[in-house]
Amino acid sequence: MKRAGILHPGLNAELARLGHTDEVVVADCGLPIPPGPAVVDLAFTFGVPTFLQVLDGVLGELVVERALVATELDERNPSCAAALAGRLPLIDRVDHDGFKGRVAQARLVIRTGEATPYANVLLRCGVPF
Repeated sequence: MKRAGILHPGLNAELARLGHTDEVVVADCGLPIPPGPAVVDLAFTFGVPTFLQVLDGVLGELVVERALVATELDERNPSCAAALAGRLPLIDRVDHDGFKGRVAQARLVIRTGEATPYANVLLRCGVPF
């Protein structure tokens, strides 16, 4: 048994396949997910697990060199925007429709039970050296 970190075997397998510049989306329960990326659906009920719980677990496993969020996040969900600013080194912004368009290019989408607006982030994988 693993000593620490993410226990979900499917999520562990998908994270282990990622390389430099691959993109991962941590999404709320309402983000439309187009065909293409692998999906690990962790949503159980509204709010379980939360976006930040899942994001913190993922950040403990990956090197992230930059992130992308919807511009609407700042106004519609300022507490989430502030939480991301404290966790991520470089955050770019694009309108929500542009964000949804980028999801199709991601390698992996992790769906959470989060039920607050615009609680989505696209993470670009970095390298540890």
